[in-house]
Amino acid sequence: MTLMEPDRNMTDPTATSDAAAARVEPFLIGAIARFTRQPVEAIAPDSVLVDLGLQSIDAVLLSGEVEDHFGIELDPSTVFEHDTLDSFAREIARRLDAA
Repeated sequence: MTLMEPDRNMTDPTATSDAAAARVEPFLIGAIARFTRQPVEAIAPDSVLVDLGLQSIDAVLLSGEVEDHFGIELDPSTVFEHDTLDSFAREIARRLDAA
């Protein structure tokens, strides 16, 4: 029985998501800082969005900005389905990877 060698040309999907999320996070941090009037420095990847003061009207505005900036469709409820900045950034990255 012969085992197949892994394809060394294939990329790790987690790394792609990490890289894409890292590109998304600065945009989200800036937008969330504006909506919540928090300093950018106060917003970390593990920040819980509602704890920062993000409200439902902010979610509507944020989803619109994400759609315009990244060219993807995003229902405002998605913002609250992902409680932390990192989780939300990863969801956007996943959608960008799928597009």
